[in-house]
Amino acid sequence: MIFDDLYLDGIAACIPDRVTLTEAVELGLCEADDVAGMDWLSVALAGDVAAPDMAVRAGLEALAMSRHPAADFAILMHATCTYQGPDIWSSSHYVQRHTIGGSAPSVEIRQGCAGMVASLELAGSFLTAAPDRPAALITSADNWTHPLIARWRGTQWALFGDAATALVLSRRQGFARLVNVCSSSLPELEELNRGGEPLHPAGPTIGHQVVLPERIQALRGDQGAMAKAIGRAESELIHRTLDEAGLKPRDITRVAHQSAGSRSIVEHILEPFDGELALGTWEFGRRLGHTGASDQVAALHHLLTGREVRPGDHVMLLGTGVGMAFACAIVQVLDDLPARGL
Repeated sequence: MIFDDLYLDGIAACIPDRVTLTEAVELGLCEADDVAGMDWLSVALAGDVAAPDMAVRAGLEALAMSRHPAADFAILMHATCTYQGPDIWSSSHYVQRHTIGGSAPSVEIRQGCAGMVASLELAGSFLTAAPDRPAALITSADNWTHPLIARWRGTQWALFGDAATALVLSRRQGFARLVNVCSSSLPELEELNRGGEPLHPAGPTIGHQVVLPERIQALRGDQGAMAKAIGRAESELIHRTLDEAGLKPRDITRVAHQSAGSRSIVEHILEPFDGELALGTWEFGRRLGHTGASDQVAALHHLLTGREVRPGDHVMLLGTGVGMAFACAIVQVLDDLPARGL
């Protein structure tokens, strides 16, 4: 969806301390076999800091950068992947209570690792639907420190890292312009993240640990064909997002994508850009871990504060989540942020 008057007016990334893979083994956090042969360098660990509290911290930092008072915010969206706190409770309203307050609607977005990018389209559509909606606060946060989550062997391509991010989306001004956001789905592949696990009783209620490779092993069908279908969907969405914006792959300065420890996976993600590794954010991401919905905005924050992108540059945000859900956004940098390293 092309937007003519939407801007990013605040951005923040809450990144906990990181431990190297060697330190993780020495500390007994994982087995050497769990991380053998991986290209990851370190993983961010939040310990016992709750995900919503990290989101509040990121949200307040983004609000401090923004020029919008709390009364301007017409909605809050909180993107999540894993457990936020008590069951039958709303983490998004907790984040709202401790950031913008007020009576605006507050919703949780469950689009997996594409959640933060998808939220840009949802929040942008909400703001432009009425003239009296100046701004939206979008947050994301996950803490994978949980006995039901296999942080160190939860996927075949990632180690889970903890983080929170926040964006202020504005109809008035900002350091970057939101040019276009597109999304798509492959619902026929929802079983990739379900495998043979029954829908009832729900896994967490019976203490079933999430180990995604085990679910994939339980799949029936051609897994190679599934991987190709995902690749096609990602590529088609990238080109659609570019075409709608009147841009070519060469017009994109950097791509803020999901964190992956495998060089080959990142090159596959960047295939529409000739697999140019330097165009992406692999070096940043493999020091962070896969943080769920926070990967793309954390990477964008890193590019902006490190002055790796400058005014006039176009940055693509690319996310793939369970479902399968795909989301792609293009932002154009208008002003430098204060230089600050993560």
